[in-house]
Amino acid sequence: MTPVPRTLGLRLIIAYKFVKGALMLALALWFTVDPSAAYTFGQHVAHELVEARPVLVRLGEWLHTHLTERIIHQAALVAWLDGLTTALEGTLLALGKPWGEWLVAFSVGLLLPFEGYELWHKPSAAKAIVLVLNAVIVVYLVSERLRHRSRQEPRGREHLP
Repeated sequence: MTPVPRTLGLRLIIAYKFVKGALMLALALWFTVDPSAAYTFGQHVAHELVEARPVLVRLGEWLHTHLTERIIHQAALVAWLDGLTTALEGTLLALGKPWGEWLVAFSVGLLLPFEGYELWHKPSAAKAIVLVLNAVIVVYLVSERLRHRSRQEPRGREHLP
């Protein structure tokens, strides 16, 4: 099987996966190694949000009320899982194998209904951005694979005159 040609879109997706994976793994490491510092930082951010602007007061109060060290530990597990799977997806795409694109499209596509459900029940701009970005990635990867497949000659006819 020949490697997948690297279009600009594919290079952007690979870069996004590696950057996001690295950031999530760094966050996971921080939450794992020093959860009390992460908690203290979160409480500091909540205080600054309350003090900064009237628009951000509700966000700061919510963060102050809901942030606990237990949440930090749970967030560390989620960040490890997300960081590792995202880095794996970036690696699969960087390898340039067609099955890598299919696998990434499938794995990201599996999460779309859950992201849509979360957005519907607890709307936020961040959730909407993640949902749209992941949907675009799935559509792009599937359409590129289908387009590439339709340009290939049918099997068994490569050596015919």
